[in-house]
Amino acid sequence: MFDIDNDNEDLYKYLFDKYYRLVYSTAYRIIKNKEDCEEIVQDAFRIGFKNIKKMKDINHFRNYVLKSTYNLAITRVKKNNAHNNIFITPINDDISTDKDMIKEVFEDIYVSQLVEGLPIIDKEVILLYSQGYKIREIAQLLSISVPNAKVKLYRTRKLLIQNLEGELVYERQRESV
Repeated sequence: MFDIDNDNEDLYKYLFDKYYRLVYSTAYRIIKNKEDCEEIVQDAFRIGFKNIKKMKDINHFRNYVLKSTYNLAITRVKKNNAHNNIFITPINDDISTDKDMIKEVFEDIYVSQLVEGLPIIDKEVILLYSQGYKIREIAQLLSISVPNAKVKLYRTRKLLIQNLEGELVYERQRESV
């Protein structure tokens, strides 16, 4: 543990300024909602500052606040998904009646439903990877080993591809009848 005065505003300001963009982008990649994202960033820093005395080294603050951000964002997504209806992609009057456009929307819905059907850890790995996180960062955020993250990503991608290919074969058979 290291000695830190609870009223050390300079340190808090320094840490906030240094990690704000990283924390915000992490939350936004998961939430995709500015207002919720701002709340999560505030909560993550509040939790980090509250527990800063428990850290052995100030350099652990970055990982701590990122892990808090990730956990808060995932919790918020789960809460929001419980309130959403069956359509994951919003459908509104702006969508053309063009057959290709409608097909694209329903393909997005189908892929989203495939991802939703995955075990939570696999879903988290594929979503973080699709949002640009590196394997090492994913492993660190999810508290799993790098090889485990690689295996989960490989298997999840393979499963999604198999499901999509199976749907394409089914669609072709249905169109030929």
